[in-house]
Amino acid sequence: MNLSEKIMLLRKKQGWSQEELANRLNISRQSISKWESGQSQPDIDKIILLSQLFQVTTDYLLLDQENEEHRQIGIYLSLSQVQEYLTLRKQSSLKIAFATFLCVISPIPLIGLTTLSQYQRFHMTENLAVSLGLSFLIICITIAVILFCLCAFKVKKYEFLEKEDFSLGNGVKEYAFKEKEEYQDRYHRYQIIGIVLCILSVLPIFIFLNYEFLESIAVCILLFFVSIGCFFLVLAGTYQNALDKILQTGDYTPKQKKNNILKSKISTIYWLVVTAIFLYYTFGKNGNGQMQYSWIIWAIAGVLFGVLMIVIDLINKRRD
Repeated sequence: MNLSEKIMLLRKKQGWSQEELANRLNISRQSISKWESGQSQPDIDKIILLSQLFQVTTDYLLLDQENEEHRQIGIYLSLSQVQEYLTLRKQSSLKIAFATFLCVISPIPLIGLTTLSQYQRFHMTENLAVSLGLSFLIICITIAVILFCLCAFKVKKYEFLEKEDFSLGNGVKEYAFKEKEEYQDRYHRYQIIGIVLCILSVLPIFIFLNYEFLESIAVCILLFFVSIGCFFLVLAGTYQNALDKILQTGDYTPKQKKNNILKSKISTIYWLVVTAIFLYYTFGKNGNGQMQYSWIIWAIAGVLFGVLMIVIDLINKRRD
């Protein structure tokens, strides 16, 4: 693809007419027409302006490379794009954290109400307890999925940050570094709160270990503390990850991005298998049909998933 074709392609991608592009460059429409037809070429100062307008590198415009690898290296992020992306992630961090909170607390009524239904003094049948518990669980998961989807749709055009290499404009990296530096105090504070709550969440299990009735209630309390802990951990991590993506640090270095693609495929297969096991164990031919017991599958799967990700990282490090 030569320069004339690239100018035409990038102009159409922006949705501009030749006249609109000409106005932005302060030249005539005929000049744009000649560039795109190959009758003439822009001067170097116009090349620089075109790279800024189209948010690509000058190398991408000038080098006659057709393969996809060279095209991806031409991705260029301007300050306005970085600010837009970080603003969107900062705004969505609270929604994502709340959605995670809903996912963790969703089984609490199911566990608690089915436990209460076993005691006559509470005047509640098991069917009613399960119905109320499942209704709450489904509502929580539905709201969480909606929030996750809405947040994902808003930053869909920036998906390439997780997979592809890109370059930053002048002063953009300094801006992102400053943002990350200013955010660190809040990030560490939220992390400490989240970790402490997750650690303390096991205390009710030990306290009520010898009380049969209170064991299930202790599990509910555990999940509640974990849900709040996860809220703060996700709240902290969402914006931190956004900054790492922009700076291509942490889990988003060019090398790590390749590993992340592999981990993403493995995690998808893993959770599909876990879901199949849960459904078969709960509702299968020989299933017990009691979600207040089979929920433990998700807890075990979560721990094993963390171990699996650590093993993958160790294998990748050894290969490197």
